[in-house]
Amino acid sequence: MPSNNLQESTVNKQRVTTIVLLVLALCFLILRLVTRKVKRVPLGLDDWTLNLGMAFVIATGGLNYAGTYHGMGRHMTAVLEEEMNITLLFKILYAFEPVYITAVAVIKFSVLLMYNRIFPVRYIRIGSYILGGITLSWLISVDLVAIFQCTPIGKAWNKLLPGHCIDLKAALIGNGVPNFVTDICILALPVRCIWNLQAGMWQRISIIAVFLSGSFVVFASIYRFSLIFILDIDDIPWTLADAQTWCVVETCAGIISACLPTVIPTLKPLLGHVLGVSFSTNDMSRSKKSNTTNTNNGQSHVLEAGSRVQRSENRDRDRDRDEDMYPLKDISGTGTGTRGSRGSLSSMSGMGAGMGMKGKGQGWTVIEASGDSD
Repeated sequence: MPSNNLQESTVNKQRVTTIVLLVLALCFLILRLVTRKVKRVPLGLDDWTLNLGMAFVIATGGLNYAGTYHGMGRHMTAVLEEEMNITLLFKILYAFEPVYITAVAVIKFSVLLMYNRIFPVRYIRIGSYILGGITLSWLISVDLVAIFQCTPIGKAWNKLLPGHCIDLKAALIGNGVPNFVTDICILALPVRCIWNLQAGMWQRISIIAVFLSGSFVVFASIYRFSLIFILDIDDIPWTLADAQTWCVVETCAGIISACLPTVIPTLKPLLGHVLGVSFSTNDMSRSKKSNTTNTNNGQSHVLEAGSRVQRSENRDRDRDRDEDMYPLKDISGTGTGTRGSRGSLSSMSGMGAGMGMKGKGQGWTVIEASGDSD
């Protein structure tokens, strides 16, 4: 039942949270695009998809912010007492659900596309297709339910019209479960590749940061889902306000998480200063060169023969590649779907041809197997 406390309000909390998260997400996306530009890396399909996702996130935040001016975050009693436009509020709520669902789905598509670019591994590709199909099915079904929740449709915002509506609370719970389950599956998909990789300190820090941010997206999704259970149909502006704002938190966190693999290198000097660690941009290449020397002494003459020309070619090729700090970007699979093995990343340079080893696609490094091959 609606409370009689007319002064109780969470409006300021909803507004501040919405603005801060939208600004953060937009800053990270801009930083991602600037990094692409500086590194002269053309935008990929995952970049364009994430840009589209950001547009839906802004729309989600805008609807949430607008709702606070028409009673969201206040008790229904106060909304009616102050003669706010309750019809407009319900129109905003009606538009919010499909826009939010679309934002979530598009961000998931972007992350899965990023996985396919970074991890040229067969099981990642298959897993991405499966999760992408599930997400697409979820998007279509939930959007249709949200759009046609009432018969006639206008009854969704005009409760005086004759007709009927579905159980809103049950519908929100029903669409929430597949949402956070797919979030967990997407977060877990590349774990095997990461587990099978030996990486330096900086690479590990970047991976941990990305996965922690991804874990927060899962937390936000689950927490938002838990808030639905307190929904009171007779006091929707008050009991749905927090859940709706957490929709904004969830989608903004998704944007930030998707940007981190690209943005972290740009923040490298700042993070190094904060952590008291000096990171060199050549650490990774020195590590690769050391691994190559230690494990491939028999190829030393091949490496030395064309060293200057090959280094120049490698720099050009590396400049054209994605500059994500996932060390996993250099995993190279075969057409039949090599899953990789526990080992270290090493630059193949001219050695690859001498040993009869070939990378695939854009990759020019491979994992040197040291056992446990799948």
